[in-house]
Amino acid sequence: MLRYIIRNPTKYITFGAVSVGLVLLTFLLCDKDPVATIAVIKAGGLLGILAGLLISYSIANTCYIYQQHKTYASFPQPPRDCFWQGNWPSLKGAQDKNKLFDLLGEWVDTYGETILFWRYSATKYFTSDPDLIKSILTEISLFAKTAAIPNRTLFGQRMTGTSSFLTVMSGPQWAVKRKVMSPYFSKIHMTGMFDKCHDYIRRGLEEQFAEVTLGQTPVDIVDFYGQLYQYFLGALGFDLDCGLVSKNAKFHNKTIQGVLKWAPQQFGDTSKLLFMRVSNEVNSVICNLSKLRIICKQILEAKVTEYKTIGAQPDDILHHVITANKLYLDQRSSDVKGHKFAFQDLMTYMTDDVLTIFLVIDNMAKTLANMLVRVMREPRVYEKMVAEIREADLSTLQSMDKSLPYTEMVILETLRLHPTLMRGIRVTKNKNTQLNNGLAIKDKGMIFFGQLVLHRSSKYWKDPYEFLPERWENGSKDITPFTYLPFVAGPRVCMGKHLAMLSMKLALYYTFKNYDMKPIAGEEKDMDWDYRFTIVRPTKGHTVTFSKVQ
Repeated sequence: MLRYIIRNPTKYITFGAVSVGLVLLTFLLCDKDPVATIAVIKAGGLLGILAGLLISYSIANTCYIYQQHKTYASFPQPPRDCFWQGNWPSLKGAQDKNKLFDLLGEWVDTYGETILFWRYSATKYFTSDPDLIKSILTEISLFAKTAAIPNRTLFGQRMTGTSSFLTVMSGPQWAVKRKVMSPYFSKIHMTGMFDKCHDYIRRGLEEQFAEVTLGQTPVDIVDFYGQLYQYFLGALGFDLDCGLVSKNAKFHNKTIQGVLKWAPQQFGDTSKLLFMRVSNEVNSVICNLSKLRIICKQILEAKVTEYKTIGAQPDDILHHVITANKLYLDQRSSDVKGHKFAFQDLMTYMTDDVLTIFLVIDNMAKTLANMLVRVMREPRVYEKMVAEIREADLSTLQSMDKSLPYTEMVILETLRLHPTLMRGIRVTKNKNTQLNNGLAIKDKGMIFFGQLVLHRSSKYWKDPYEFLPERWENGSKDITPFTYLPFVAGPRVCMGKHLAMLSMKLALYYTFKNYDMKPIAGEEKDMDWDYRFTIVRPTKGHTVTFSKVQ
C-alpha cells in the first residue's frame, strides 16, 4: 500500500486535502465551534466518517484522472470507453471473446504504431513499431522485465520464483546465469548432443504409440506431445532411466498443463479468483506443483553429490544449473554485504530453474500441436511435408537440416501465425523515456508489444492471414528486422531455440515415418486457438487418430 501511495502521490495528497476540506466545511457550518464540530462528527458515527472518506476519495480520484488525461492528451490513443474506466471495458470484452490482439491491431492501424491506452487511471503502452521494439529488447539500460508476471507463484505455491534464468530481474545476476546456461543450448553443443536427442525422442514416441490403438484411439495431440517433451526432458537432463521423471512423464505433463492453464488467470476479477481458490481442479494443481518441487529437490540433491564427486559435465544440464546458481549466489552475496546464503537457498533457486525448464520445454509441444492442427487442414502442405520427412537423412544434425527444408518452413510459418509466446512486456527504468517519432513516456510505464499483431500486419507481410510456408524459401532475408519474434530477440533471446527446432524435427520424423494422422470424424475442418493468455494453444481440431503407413 505504501509503495502504491508513493507511486501516486498526487491522488493521495488530493485525498488528504479533500478530507481536511470536509472537516473544515463542517467546522464552518457549525459557526467555527470546535465542540459542535466534534459533536456533528460523532453524531454521524462510523458510517458518516466512511461516507466522508468515500466522498473525499471520489473527488480526489476524479481530479487525479482528469489531470492524467490532460497530461497525456497529446499521445496517440483510442477514445476512452468512459472517464473512470478508460479503455478497460473494451479490453476486457475483447479478452473474454478471444479477440484482444485483434482489437490492439485495429488500434495501431487506426491511431499509430505506438499508442497509449487506459486501464482505469493507469497508462499502458502498446507498440508494433519494429524500431521501437528493437530498442525495447536491446537497450537494457532503458527497459527492464516487469515483476508483474503470473509465472512466479500459483496462489502462494512457488513455481519459478524470481530467481530462475527466465524470471530473474537483476541485470548482473541474470547475466551470470545466462553466461553459464547459454553454451549448453548453443548450436555447436546441440550438434554433439544430436545422437542423444535422436534416441530419446524415438524411444519416447515408441512408448506412447504402444498405448494407442491405431485407427481407434482418439488422441489429444496437446497432451500427447506435452507428455513426449516431459519424457524428453527427463531423459536429457535427469537420465533416461530416472524413475522420477522419464517414467513419470504423465504426471509431469498433467501438472505442467494445469499450471499453464490456471497461473495466468490469477489476475482476473474477484469473483473468478474466489471460484478458482475453492476449485478442486485448481487445488489439485497446487498439490501436484508442490509434489513436483519436492521431486525436483530430490533429483538436485543427487546431482549436487554427483557434481561434487566428478565435477561439472558439459552434457549435463543440471550441472549447468548448479554452476549458474553457485555463481548467482556469489553475485547476490557481493550485492548484500555480510549476508551468507545457506545450502537451502541454493536448493530453492536451483528448483526454480528446474521448474522453469519443465514449463518452457512445453512451448515446443504447443508449437507442434499448433502446427499439426493447421497442416491437417492444409492438404497440399501436409502431403509435401510428410513426403519430405519420409525421405529425410537423420545421420547427423546437418544432414537432417539439409534434408528437411520444407518442414522447417512449415515450422517457421506456424510460429508466425500461431506464435507460442504472443506478447512481451517491458517497463521503463526512468522517467521521461524518449521513444521515436517524438513520443515520450513521461512517468515510469509499462509497454507491450504483440507478436500476434506484428506477425499478422499487412504492412510487413503479404497475405498475412494465409498459411504459406513458401514465404520462407529465402530464409529471413526478405523479413523486416524485428517483425518476426517467435523467440524474441536481443540479449534475452530464447536460449533454447536451437533445441526447439532440432527436437520438433525429430518428433515430426518419428511421428510420420511410421504413422499417418487425421482429425477425428466431425472435426475435419474445425480449428481454433486460445489467444487470451501468454501461451497459445489449440482449442479445436487437436483430437486425432493415427494409422500405420501402408
